[in-house]
Amino acid sequence: MIDLSHWDLSIPEGNPVIVIESPRLVAGYNDQYFKPAGSSIQFWAPVSGTSTNLSDYPRTELREAYADGKPRNWLYTEGTATLSARLAVNQLPSAGGVIVGQIHAKDNPYPFLKLSYRLVQGVGYLDVTLRRKPTDTASPVVLTYKSMPLNTAFDYSFKVSPSGRLDVNVAGMQYSTTVNSAWAQKAFYFKTGNYIPDNQGPATEGGRVTFYDIKVGHQPK
Repeated sequence: MIDLSHWDLSIPEGNPVIVIESPRLVAGYNDQYFKPAGSSIQFWAPVSGTSTNLSDYPRTELREAYADGKPRNWLYTEGTATLSARLAVNQLPSAGGVIVGQIHAKDNPYPFLKLSYRLVQGVGYLDVTLRRKPTDTASPVVLTYKSMPLNTAFDYSFKVSPSGRLDVNVAGMQYSTTVNSAWAQKAFYFKTGNYIPDNQGPATEGGRVTFYDIKVGHQPK
């Protein structure tokens, strides 16, 4: 079973969007967007859904939190932080992509790290993009896994150590680098789920992702 006590959930309804806090998730919350079934959870986000304040696009996405529902934020210098997941992308919107994992920073408009799935001429790609500094507007692709079919399970993991080492593993491909020190005063948090960069089309169009495992951990230095 996926431990939901570490997460709050944003769903693509409401203005501002509705957030389901971790106690409700643990108690068995489910709806059309978030459907636990046995040991897996299906995430659905239609292109017609509402978006969060800093985005134009809908999401059904978990945001790291404490067991009482309070958002959890952390400095990478405090200890080792890890996120790992196993999932399959089942459906994409017409724009052809979905974001399934992020390291974001509180009060920063741009994420530090992002893992996306895209489909180009029938070929699935997994892309990791990395923002070198908090003020950078560009986030270049630093790792790409090619030929990941839809409905095929794969694993990913993010690890940030207090020394500033970042380790990323996507379907067995690895990438490592040193976090720019400009991020040291930014409070990070993990996100995972289904965030679609598309807001055009009928309500039947959107992204669908099934997660089979999600683990998050923090080890003080």
